[in-house]
Amino acid sequence: MSESLLYAFYGSLRRGMDNHALYEHDLQYQRTVVLKGYALYSLVDYPYAVKTGDPRDTLVAELYTIPDLETKQIIHDMELDAGYIFSEEQIAEGKFGIYIFATPGDHDERVPGGDWVAYRLALGK
Repeated sequence: MSESLLYAFYGSLRRGMDNHALYEHDLQYQRTVVLKGYALYSLVDYPYAVKTGDPRDTLVAELYTIPDLETKQIIHDMELDAGYIFSEEQIAEGKFGIYIFATPGDHDERVPGGDWVAYRLALGK
């Protein structure tokens, strides 16, 4: 879990997604960014990102501050229980916590453009 209160969310915790609705009262949205060097994959109901280091790979993420420590811990536990790895990355002007996978699964579908919200909307979900 991040020492800071800063997090980057790219999937179900983004605005308009299911998990965001559960925690939105404790999430302070800063802005949306496009991160280079990350590829996004689908696990059907939620995504995961893998750090590739390739600047052609992009990931759309929303930056948040989470001042409530209980909410921060609940989200952290939820992400780790789902198999994510916590990483702190320099994004924009600060270090943000982000939850990623180490490697992609052999048969997982890559999300074009790295935007989970747009991908889900295109599928009608």
